[in-house]
Amino acid sequence: MNNNIYIANLKMNGNIQLIDKYINLFKNYNGNELIILCPPFTLLDYSSNKIKTQKSILTLGAQNIHHETEGPYTGEISANLIKSYSKYSIIGHSERRLNGETNEIITKKIISCLKNNIKPILCVGEYNYLDNANETFKIIEDQLTSLKNIVSDSKLSLLIAYEPVWAIGNNNSCDPDRAGEIANFIKGFVASNTNNEINILYGGSVDDKNHQGYLKQKNINGLLVGTASLDPTKFYNIVNNNR
Repeated sequence: MNNNIYIANLKMNGNIQLIDKYINLFKNYNGNELIILCPPFTLLDYSSNKIKTQKSILTLGAQNIHHETEGPYTGEISANLIKSYSKYSIIGHSERRLNGETNEIITKKIISCLKNNIKPILCVGEYNYLDNANETFKIIEDQLTSLKNIVSDSKLSLLIAYEPVWAIGNNNSCDPDRAGEIANFIKGFVASNTNNEINILYGGSVDDKNHQGYLKQKNINGLLVGTASLDPTKFYNIVNNNR
């Protein structure tokens, strides 16, 4: 048995039938892994009730939160509004960054999560494939710098997902060794700038065919699964095959 972390990011997809499939597939699962299901906001309440009544091993997470607690932000959802449902929230996903989400806003979102006892899953990664690894390190360092001011004096357990944007939603998955090299950089940066424990996940066209290559990397102990998570059986196989 291992303690890997698996996150199913359903994005803007799903219905109650999909949630039920997840609950049923993991009904008798007895592994030690942390399995986080991140449905759309509209399914958080239903998912929370099903997880509780079925005593499911699944843990619930949100895909995003607004950085303010309340106010005139039509259509937005704050950490305060979902804290009774979600123990985790994805923060800074590349699809949010492409919509203009800055490192400053992401920093505020992390702070809001921590104030509401929600554990942030911070996503970092470069937009374009870069032959020079040092260029990639610089981009990721800029995305991680906010952590120094937020959590440097705390003992939080951090979840950081490396997701190269160029590898998301297509067949151009990142070479596992390259992902491992970047995970090593992330771990070293966090260790030298904070007192926190860290778990690093990989995300970016990961599926039931290529997942094992990433989990063999020394400092990668989890996966952020997007498209493949829309098929609960594929996601279950990813988790179950690595026990």
